[in-house]
Amino acid sequence: MKKIELLILICFPLFGLAQGFNGGILAGGLVSQIDGDTWDGYHKFGYLAGGFVSLKVSPRSSFQMEMEYIQKGARQGADTVTNTGNTYLTRLHYLEIPVLYQFTFAKRVQAEIGPAADVLLGSYEEVNGLAVPYITVPYRTVTLAGIIGVSCFITDHLKANFRFNYSLISTRDGHVAGERKILFESGQYNNVLSLAMSWYFKPRDY
Repeated sequence: MKKIELLILICFPLFGLAQGFNGGILAGGLVSQIDGDTWDGYHKFGYLAGGFVSLKVSPRSSFQMEMEYIQKGARQGADTVTNTGNTYLTRLHYLEIPVLYQFTFAKRVQAEIGPAADVLLGSYEEVNGLAVPYITVPYRTVTLAGIIGVSCFITDHLKANFRFNYSLISTRDGHVAGERKILFESGQYNNVLSLAMSWYFKPRDY
């Protein structure tokens, strides 16, 4: 009998923790630019998609870990008035793994913040419509970003999410013309605004 009671005492906290877990899928679109590449403006469109697991640790607080494919990069077109000037395009494909702290207020509104590891899956660069045969300063295979966001639950399963996603370390492994100094080093930095929808498998626990 004592063994059964001991087993219950051990398993009960684990069961309670499991009850706080939820998971789901997410997808959305984004606009991006690269700070430090001499071009300005959120002209590059892309998308993101993936899945997540969240853990509620208090009535208002939760942690969420995600794994998603995300497109970043930059685009510059010719002058819209004179139709002259160089065109430029960079596509960066990442596997992104955010770990976020989320705080819920006003019942349906949620703020979030946290770091994200970016693993480079591939890159493409072109100037004036022609692919650059090689990249003189390669992109880092693994880099780090910071995320700040705000969300609104539309239903108990569906959530709309807006995020600002910015590199915490330079995306290139070396120095390039036009680079900027952000935080601790000079370089190029991904700058992304995204809007996504998240679907929770279990209804949200108020």
